[in-house]
Amino acid sequence: MEAVRRWSVLRSLVVAAVVIISSQQTIAQNARTQNFLVHADTQELAEAVAQHAEKFRHELAVYWLGEPLRPWTTPCPIEVVSGPHLAAQGATTYNRSPVGNFQMQVIGSRERILDSVLPHEVTHTVMATHFGRPLPRWADEGICTTVEHSAERNKHEMKLREYLSNRRGIPMNKLFRLTEYPSDMLPMYAQGYSVCRFLIEQSGPRQFIAFLEGYMESSSWTDNVQAHYGYDSLKQLQDQWLAWVAQGSGPVESFVSARVKASASLASSRTPRSLNGPQSPTGPQSPASPSPNQLAAGGRMALTGPAGASQSLASQPAASASTSWYQRRREQTALGQIADAGAPQPASRAANPASADTTPRPLGPPSVLNSGRYSVSQPQDELSYGAAIPSATSARTSRMYR
Repeated sequence: MEAVRRWSVLRSLVVAAVVIISSQQTIAQNARTQNFLVHADTQELAEAVAQHAEKFRHELAVYWLGEPLRPWTTPCPIEVVSGPHLAAQGATTYNRSPVGNFQMQVIGSRERILDSVLPHEVTHTVMATHFGRPLPRWADEGICTTVEHSAERNKHEMKLREYLSNRRGIPMNKLFRLTEYPSDMLPMYAQGYSVCRFLIEQSGPRQFIAFLEGYMESSSWTDNVQAHYGYDSLKQLQDQWLAWVAQGSGPVESFVSARVKASASLASSRTPRSLNGPQSPTGPQSPASPSPNQLAAGGRMALTGPAGASQSLASQPAASASTSWYQRRREQTALGQIADAGAPQPASRAANPASADTTPRPLGPPSVLNSGRYSVSQPQDELSYGAAIPSATSARTSRMYR
């Protein structure tokens, strides 16, 4: 009887020890900052993700909006699924009205989580907090992709050319009106990223935010394309963007609208040579839109304008973006020499030129109308290699990817 009693006591002690150890391990796998609560496999990874998420939230808000966000009333929980061979993916959900109660999941290798997935998903939360409702899908995903690591962005560049050649592209008048993911999601990601990059490199990140703000107020893409980028229509924007992609997605200067180019040329003529260096008196000589004979027949684009004319896609590798045009306009704007894209400036900005876009882009690692939660995801099925999402992933998240 005594032996039985001793065994019972010993078993109770063992169970208690297991409970304590398990509790300690659970605590060790969590990290908390002011705005994030992270759960990961290890304490080190949890702390790294929490610190990076907080850093990205601050830096990206300043980069896009010009000022940091206020703290959220409740922290955003982040579930981390990490493995060396997992494809980089993520998902964010939040309440639409009022925007809040963010929840996030990040998946991939430690490196890709920290330099691509996390800044992508955090950007969704920054945009939702700022706008107070979801952005159009192309802009929501495109703007978030611009802050990913170059390895991930380059995959989108390469796949875009494949999608356009295989007639999987989306005309601008349809792309800009998407409020939900299309059945063929991946072209929307690649094309949304490319269009965002094309516009951002013309006049900077804050002008792009002003462009989106204008649409959210007026619901007219044409009016805002004209006001902020000088294109007469979505068709003209589409033609210039296609020509830019056909020439390798390099420098944007040759594809900027004539109105914006004239404004920049006027400002450049007033700019001290010490700022921009020697300048050609007549500006860039390359045509704004190449003729069909200048484009190699590397496949037919899937984007067709109202007149029914399609363009050929040059089968050349995508070029890295030149920052000369971008940097020059940022410097000129910072000195108050030009207004972004010739568009009317907000009162606070016009009164304070110093508030213009002078913040350097964070270096790598640097989504109301309906009820219910809003979901944004980052599918990478054709863009990354490695194992699929683990079966342990929640049904909510796995449904987003396939």
